Amino acid sequence: MGAGDTEHLNAWELYRTQNRTEDLDGLSAMRERFVEIAAVDGIFGRVGNGAAAEAALTEAATAMLAEAERAGISVANIAHNAGVAGGIAEMTDEEAAFQQRLTPPSGGGGFAEVY
Repeated sequence: MGAGDTEHLNAWELYRTQNRTEDLDGLSAMRERFVEIAAVDGIFGRVGNGAAAEAALTEAATAMLAEAERAGISVANIAHNAGVAGGIAEMTDEEAAFQQRLTPPSGGGGFAEVY
C-alpha cells in the first residue's frame, strides 16, 4: 500500500456469505427425507432378515437426522457470524477512512516530520 492508502475489509463478501448460507434449503430437505426413511414400516417386505435391515436403516436415518440437526445449528451460527463480521468490517472501513481524513499529509516519502 502506498502512503495515504487504506486497506478495505470485504464487508460485501461477508454479507454475501451470510445470505448464501441462510438460503441453504438442502439441510431442511435432507432432514425431511431422513424422517421419512425412519418412519417407513415393512420397507423390505418378506425378504430374509428384512426386519433387521429395516431396523438398521431406521437407526442410520435417525443418526443422520441428529447429525443434520447439529449441522443446521452450525450453519445458522456461520450465517449469523458472517453478518456480524460484515458489520464490523463496515465500521472498521468507515473509521479508517475517517482517521485518514484527519491525518495531515506528510512532507514527503510517506514519513511525518518530527519537530
